[in-house]
Amino acid sequence: MRILLIVILLSFMTGCLSSFKVTGSSGGTVIIYCHYSTEDRSHDKYFCLGQYSYSLSCEDQIRTGLKNTWVHSGRFSLYDNTGGNYFKVIIRQLTRQDEGTYWCGVDKPIIPDSYTKVELEVKKDDCCEKSVYNDCCEKSVTD
Repeated sequence: MRILLIVILLSFMTGCLSSFKVTGSSGGTVIIYCHYSTEDRSHDKYFCLGQYSYSLSCEDQIRTGLKNTWVHSGRFSLYDNTGGNYFKVIIRQLTRQDEGTYWCGVDKPIIPDSYTKVELEVKKDDCCEKSVYNDCCEKSVTD
């Protein structure tokens, strides 16, 4: 019981609010919704990759600029919807190398940032390979 209490207290100290899993297909796109509290509307938001949110190993993939405006960085896009208390991150052209632990973060200058852990899994999409193969076969048969 004492260990459980310590784990719960540590999660509040590091700002970790929750976690969820997202699955996408290789070559496809995922949209990740990151919710935050009303008090965090004015703070910058970010999406980083790394095993731990609170260490230097969490590398920003994208960070907000203006509120209620799309920000783009390579294959990543982020939109901070302050009216809905969430920001969404879009990752395009997924590859297996994109798999891993990401963090939705709210940058708080004085107190620890708040985080939501996101586990991204990228599966090989056999559908597209089969349809390309079938198209090739159908063309060669009719030629």
